[in-house]
Amino acid sequence: MKRYFFSLLIASSFGFAQKSGIVIANMDKTANPANDFYAYANGTWQKNFKMSETDSRYGSFNEINDNNLKNIRSILILASNNKNAAPNTDEQRLRDFYLTAMDSVKAEKLGVTPIQAQLDQIEKVKDLKEVNELKNSFDKIGVPLFFTGGVSVDAKNSSRHVYELGQGGFGLSNRDFYYGAQFETIRKEYIAFLSTLFQNCGTAKDKANADAQKVFDFEKKLTEKALTSLEMRDIEKMYNVYQASKLKELSPVVSWETYFSSRGLKLPDTVIVGMVNYMSAMNELLKNTSLEDLKTYAKAQLLIGASPFLSSNFEKASFHFNAEVLSGIKVMKARWQRVEGVTDRCIGHALSREFVKKYFPPSSKDKLNKLIDNLILAYRDRIDTRTWMSAETKKQAHRKLDLLIRKIGYPEKWDDYSAMTIKTNNYWENVCSASTYAFNKSNAELNTPVDRYVWLMTPVTVNAYYNPTTNEITFPAAILQPPFFDAEADDAANYGTMGSIIGHELTHGFDDQGSQFDADGNMKMWWTEEDFKNFTAKKEGIITQFNSYVAIDTLHVNGSMTQGENIADLGGLTMSYNAYKRSLGGKPSKVIDGFTGEQRFFIAWAQGWKQMSREAETKRLLTVDYHSPAYFRAFAPLTNLKEFYKAFNVKESDKMFTPENKRVEIW
Repeated sequence: MKRYFFSLLIASSFGFAQKSGIVIANMDKTANPANDFYAYANGTWQKNFKMSETDSRYGSFNEINDNNLKNIRSILILASNNKNAAPNTDEQRLRDFYLTAMDSVKAEKLGVTPIQAQLDQIEKVKDLKEVNELKNSFDKIGVPLFFTGGVSVDAKNSSRHVYELGQGGFGLSNRDFYYGAQFETIRKEYIAFLSTLFQNCGTAKDKANADAQKVFDFEKKLTEKALTSLEMRDIEKMYNVYQASKLKELSPVVSWETYFSSRGLKLPDTVIVGMVNYMSAMNELLKNTSLEDLKTYAKAQLLIGASPFLSSNFEKASFHFNAEVLSGIKVMKARWQRVEGVTDRCIGHALSREFVKKYFPPSSKDKLNKLIDNLILAYRDRIDTRTWMSAETKKQAHRKLDLLIRKIGYPEKWDDYSAMTIKTNNYWENVCSASTYAFNKSNAELNTPVDRYVWLMTPVTVNAYYNPTTNEITFPAAILQPPFFDAEADDAANYGTMGSIIGHELTHGFDDQGSQFDADGNMKMWWTEEDFKNFTAKKEGIITQFNSYVAIDTLHVNGSMTQGENIADLGGLTMSYNAYKRSLGGKPSKVIDGFTGEQRFFIAWAQGWKQMSREAETKRLLTVDYHSPAYFRAFAPLTNLKEFYKAFNVKESDKMFTPENKRVEIW
């Protein structure tokens, strides 16, 4: 790789002043940046922005997504008017999926009919053997019962696929919701939600209430031995190799031969069990729970999964609990917005292919590639300056960057949906068809080599990711828009936003989890023992820093649970700043809108994390999300960077000041 920097963008040739890339109108210049940088960068926006009652939180990601939704809608409307689409083509699938999903009149008329066959299937179950068969059938349509399973890349042999088993099948999704004292209201609302679903199926109110309580009690027992979100950060703890015979000993109530044959698979030689104690406790619970209670539980899981795709009484019940109670949302989004998200989830590649054709020029890919080149060079420089790492470990770190796979915009190979049948009968049937397609596609991969170029997100997703088993960074087309990426802006703001996002994903290869994977994507110790001890000690600083932040009421950010993302934020910001400075070639940065490039870099970073969040949503995310709240992401990394102190003249008496011996520096 050539060791020089490309300038990300080309200045306008028409003589106009170049855009600064920051939004001056969002700023509150009366705030002191050395005391409250978030308010300085976003204060006016925070004061004046009125969040829609259809949102639980709103920020830069939502801003981009809203723009994308308008473009996606135009694609779907065009597809819905395509009367000449040939059968079994993506054009036909897009048309019929969208038209059927949008037909609320048909959904209202059908009521519970779309799931009647599955309700009948539950009713006919007569013993545990048939409970097993029911689970296998429901897994195909995306309704997990008791536990989860699927094909993934083997964390310790990344060239092959392996079958993994884990916890799942509980309606509240996260163990903490069943036990935390602060979630008592959510538990009561959940039971009421289940009762409403049962009543919508014709069950008398008293029986529906009793059945709902039974389901909750069963799920609470099911989660007793489940891992918490924090415990699931221990990836070594979740890598437990079981031979088939041992699997039968662990959970004999499950017919494992039938389980795998229903997936078109032979009983594998080995399986990875993520939660051993959970699987054992689940086995005892299934043995000691009445058949009727197991059937009631299965009915509840079906109704939870299907409700958003049925008539309005089901849809409203689902919205009330999942959106209003859990996240504080006041009003349901328009049907077309809800349908677009489901379309992406079900046939996202068909949708994305059209999106890329219209809205993602090849030049965007070229520009991002150059920016990634610059960030990787900055990372190499930083690795070489780490005094706490030996030459041996540095060599392996460089190798991770050597073998890094980058995916930008869209995949070279699109998913083939020819095995998916989309009809116009009802919305739920099409969702099930898409789930079955994904189920079969995933299971068929078990005995095939790992394709390192498969995408785990669709190109219309406003996000990015690092995957440790393939050592890849991926940036979908949809994220490459303002405020993260502005082709008309000066470099400083683009480095502050998109550059930092790239650096963030690169740093995930060296965070608390990514650091455990080598350049080939194998969970393997590539550090010297002493170096890894040094790294572990440095992580404690960022854990302590974030543990100190009170997010709402008396609830603190969980520094241990969010450490991976916090390490990535700090690393990404550091790398991108260094890349920006080097891109200047020793020349001073431009002053635009009254700010130096260095200042605009940090303002752009903080503006990228502007966000409003409802109280219920904030509390929910503190429990389930591995990311810290956006407010803390905006300013916390800055307190560790001397470059920020210099840019805004931060002094010891200022609130943003952290003594040098307490500043966190890892990468």
